[in-house]
Amino acid sequence: MSNYPDWVNAFKEKGTSVKKVGNEYYLYRSTSKRVPGKKYPQPVQEYIGTITREGVIKTHVRKISTDRVKVYEYGMSFVLQTLFPEAFLINSHDRETLRFAFLHIVNHVSPRSYLLRNTNLPSLSDLHINLNMQIKRYERLAGISIEDLRPLSELYLVETKECDMLSEVTPEMSAIFTRLGVEIHAV
Repeated sequence: MSNYPDWVNAFKEKGTSVKKVGNEYYLYRSTSKRVPGKKYPQPVQEYIGTITREGVIKTHVRKISTDRVKVYEYGMSFVLQTLFPEAFLINSHDRETLRFAFLHIVNHVSPRSYLLRNTNLPSLSDLHINLNMQIKRYERLAGISIEDLRPLSELYLVETKECDMLSEVTPEMSAIFTRLGVEIHAV
């Protein structure tokens, strides 16, 4: 016999259990599984939702594996790439060298950038470029100061086995995106 009100017991079915925390009632799917080294099966409970007089409010939480989580800087790199001036690729160097120069700029301002995933950058001396000159050139051609983008470096791309997601976009970040006319999209 249960000590819960009738309206709570109405939602309890075979294979479920109810827990009361404070004034709230929670419904769980209850099973058990064998665990090596234990004499008896161990209980396993999976949260279903909150019980109210109107019904069960089911959870919409999606569980994801956290065994292989990688976190990359996203915001600043995204803006640098989005505002990348095509004129940057026109110079005495070939286009590939200048693409690597851009990636060296990204690496300089944001070494944990998502743009650098699986990228092996040749050294600056092998490319025969001056990084400080390339940064100033990029800023001049793009019409932005990279230092003004620094708050965006706290917008992260979280990569898991199941999905990719972005961290929260703060109001300060949103104002910078708006000022630059850059739309940030969910990954």
